[in-house]
Amino acid sequence: MKPGKLKIKISKTLQAKIAKGHPWVHFYQLQNRDIRGNAGDLGVIYDSNNRFLAIGLFDPVSDIRLRILSTGEPVVIDAEFFIRRLEQAVLLRRTLTATATTGYRLVNGENDGFPGLVVDRYGETLVIKLYTEAWMPHLDLFLESLIQVSGCSRVVLLHSRHVERTRSSGPAHGQILHGPPLDGPVHFTENALVFQADVVEGQKTGFYFDQRENRARLKEIAAGKEVLNVFSYTGGFSVYCMAGKCRSVTEVDVNQQALIAARENMMMNFPNKVSKEADFLQIPGDAFRVLSEFKRQKRQFDLVILDPPAFASRKEHKPNALQAYLRLAKAGAHCTRPGGLLFAASCSQSVPAKEFFRSVSLGIRQTGRKEKALFKSKHAVDHPVNFLGGEYLKAGCFEVY
Repeated sequence: MKPGKLKIKISKTLQAKIAKGHPWVHFYQLQNRDIRGNAGDLGVIYDSNNRFLAIGLFDPVSDIRLRILSTGEPVVIDAEFFIRRLEQAVLLRRTLTATATTGYRLVNGENDGFPGLVVDRYGETLVIKLYTEAWMPHLDLFLESLIQVSGCSRVVLLHSRHVERTRSSGPAHGQILHGPPLDGPVHFTENALVFQADVVEGQKTGFYFDQRENRARLKEIAAGKEVLNVFSYTGGFSVYCMAGKCRSVTEVDVNQQALIAARENMMMNFPNKVSKEADFLQIPGDAFRVLSEFKRQKRQFDLVILDPPAFASRKEHKPNALQAYLRLAKAGAHCTRPGGLLFAASCSQSVPAKEFFRSVSLGIRQTGRKEKALFKSKHAVDHPVNFLGGEYLKAGCFEVY
């Protein structure tokens, strides 16, 4: 069915925000809340002088009712529109090819002009993840444009939990939209290191590309260190530290399948290290409990890595998240040798960087220790941020003494 067009009415205040790049209109912000439409209809906003302001994708069952595609001048949402946007995304990431990196985020949602959609590249396999059903009526056109621009050999489709709950049509989660079927994990390189990922059953799309630059930073300082990688998932930080000639790596994760994948990633790069517990040890279990047990044993490491999942998915969760980051930093500091390093990261969008780093500092200081920042970082080149509120990743490495 061809998408329809809807007129969206909003306040002057929100009109000004959208003109400056804000990508969303929430349900409560609509001035015509009785509007009816189908997922994927094109919603058009006119300003208070009845001039075209923006066009976007309408989703009748999402709190974000309209996701902005374009502002300023009227445009036709067609293959040419998608191709131009995709070519811009490819150009932004052109420097990655010189680093022997074939795994990265190709389309970062709103920040690349594709609201509610991301595309991750794993070598010749692309993974589209939809966060709104509004893309379904446009999916064939987008797919055709994506294949043309990327030259990929396979495209896999994933749905967010919201789309899985609300989807009424379109391809299923995990469906191959283009190319041959999957015969196991996909392989890719990152800074010349080799990884594999389960792009259907793994978290997000199978791998966390956003920490690539931080992994490279830790590689440069890992030499000779005993490393503790907490929330290790599929072992990205572990492989980099081993590449940096660390003395040993201990991984902690509650997900047994992730630990198996982490072992495979380590095996592909450093097969001689995997069989020796003194070099590579995995501990399945809850991070806080394992850290508590290490404290009881007075077990300490030269480099402790804390990269947990998001502790806050909404603003109202922020106070609890900040307390959790404090507790985690405190537990991690107990396990860090004097003069050692503690790396802490947050992917919670609703937790500002300043407040996150304050919680980390307080957690470290509650152990009676002090800290000095070695570096702090934000988003990598393939995770651009182009609107206020689009930033989510923040990380820092601290000397603990």
